[in-house]
Amino acid sequence: MDVDALKALGDERRLRIVELLAEREHCVCELAEALGISEALVSHHVKRLRDAGLVRARRGAQWLYCRLDESAFLGLSAELEAVARAGAAAEPAIVGACAALARGDSEGA
Repeated sequence: MDVDALKALGDERRLRIVELLAEREHCVCELAEALGISEALVSHHVKRLRDAGLVRARRGAQWLYCRLDESAFLGLSAELEAVARAGAAAEPAIVGACAALARGDSEGA
């Protein structure tokens, strides 16, 4: 599991940046305006997203243009789906073990 990507997405502002970039490519100035924060702070958040491999950036004349790295999100989605499937498969066993513990049946635990 890509812990750095999950940590990067754990911040409300970075998550909002990702939502905006899901629509289309944006320059840092547009993101700053949409979020109501400084361009410097947006740049900091974009750097965290880039370091986590979730966002790509390119320099325009005087601006930094950002877009999502779709392959990173597809990979993260596949990892999360695998975790969800494993959890769903394990759920009946967990429920059974909990029921056995509630009955005081040490063999079912």
